[in-house]
Amino acid sequence: MKHIFILNPAAGKHKKALDLIPHIEEYFQKNPGDYEYYITKGPNDAERAARSFSEGNSPVRLYACGGDGTLAEVLDGSFGRDNVEIGFFPCGSANDYIKSMDAGLDFSSVKAQVAGTPVSVDVIDCNGRKSLNICCIGLDADVADKMADFKRYPLATGPMAYNLALAYMFFHKLGKKLNIRIETGGETLDFSGEYILTLAANGQYYGGGYRGAPQAVFDDGLLDIVLIDTVSRLKILNFVSRYKRGEHLDLPFVHVFKGNKMTVVSDKPVVICADGECFSDREITFEILPLSAKFVLPRIIVN
Repeated sequence: MKHIFILNPAAGKHKKALDLIPHIEEYFQKNPGDYEYYITKGPNDAERAARSFSEGNSPVRLYACGGDGTLAEVLDGSFGRDNVEIGFFPCGSANDYIKSMDAGLDFSSVKAQVAGTPVSVDVIDCNGRKSLNICCIGLDADVADKMADFKRYPLATGPMAYNLALAYMFFHKLGKKLNIRIETGGETLDFSGEYILTLAANGQYYGGGYRGAPQAVFDDGLLDIVLIDTVSRLKILNFVSRYKRGEHLDLPFVHVFKGNKMTVVSDKPVVICADGECFSDREITFEILPLSAKFVLPRIIVN
């Protein structure tokens, strides 16, 4: 198997992904094997690289070295290829997808990653884009969209940039008028109303550590859907801390479902955020693709 490290120097701060290069070279000097690393040149280049590296039938392991957005690009570029396994070195500002996994796994170790085991995981299809973690509409998506501006500040880490963007959006119009259809496999549920947050989740954490979908499991073949009614700004202030800890599901204005598909329709374009990457549309379909990607869990190394 060939090991390919796709390094995004723009992820996180201080070009952290590039710091992996001497560790990669040192490992393969001691443990000869087929490897290569590629440094991305701009937005969507990780997707293009992943598509190119996954061509053919030879087994390949693609390591996304960046943040959740880099991981999503590598997934998009290689999705549907049976010869591909995907690994992840967390070099971004949030790295939320792996927070739902065993805390004892060392995702920063080249040795543990190369010796790691691929497991089948669910993928969310979001209007053709592929997501491993969480897709959202509403305040959180608007915050993610605005977060890019705050990340340019020298001291604004992922959580700090998120909180600054949240404070900014807090004083703008809250809530989106949406028509929502949820398909559970056995029945179809229709809703119409104004929602401050709408989540289709495969992982539990997003936004730099907010536990928006605390019951989500990355390989159960189901979407965790969370709808949160628009509430007053005073209630939001009390709600945010509970939301971050994942203690919000029992609140009366929070509605939780397990399903296979959710379709959302809006009268005007809304921002959708899929694993940190934002786009706009009026109609969005989120559909679970069970066990459709192979994700590498690092081996626990006992010294």
